Amino acid sequence: MGDLESHGDSEKAKMVAQYMKTSKLIFLGVSVTQARRITRKHIKGISLDVMVSLMEILWVKPVFDFKLAAIEIMESYSAKGGLDTALEMIDRWIEDVDTWSVVDPLCVVCLGNLIIRDHSVWDRISEWRESDNFWRRRATVLPGVELSKKRSHKPEYNDMILESLEPHLEDSEFFVSKAVGWVLRELSKREPELIRSYIEENRHRMTKLSIREGSKKL
Repeated sequence: MGDLESHGDSEKAKMVAQYMKTSKLIFLGVSVTQARRITRKHIKGISLDVMVSLMEILWVKPVFDFKLAAIEIMESYSAKGGLDTALEMIDRWIEDVDTWSVVDPLCVVCLGNLIIRDHSVWDRISEWRESDNFWRRRATVLPGVELSKKRSHKPEYNDMILESLEPHLEDSEFFVSKAVGWVLRELSKREPELIRSYIEENRHRMTKLSIREGSKKL
């Protein structure tokens, strides 16, 4: 944590805090590039158990930059660590989320990694789809972004991705509707005809925001 604090920038911290005005977190103003470099340096060669301990130490601090460092470690852990441990931690962490800039890296790549490793993870988090916490609802959509990216996409993922959107097509919450559109836009880069047809078939029950965002690459 000391390394991160030493790379903080008070002016940048003020700008980030103003941009993330809905978040109650403390901002140090560490750049994303610096945070990644520092975090990766510290986890190089450490065991998975130590990764878990380090993530927990970082996460409990109400500091935006520390939480991003914890997520950076989780990105590595979710690809090779204990699936149940990772899912339990992500489940618990989401309750602390108060900004898209934390939930997005946590649930696009980290939760995406878990689903790529074991497709049943999406079924295990299905109860989040009905949550009153809209960050949880957004979390069930976001892995579709990772599964739609060029580095990860397989045609066999298409049905899973679109199925994950179904409960949220009429969700008027901005952050959920925006996420639906994000997934559709990303998948349209791989499967344009599929997404064009999907939007036409479901336009009557989709929000305008999801349609607009999802159609941008078509």
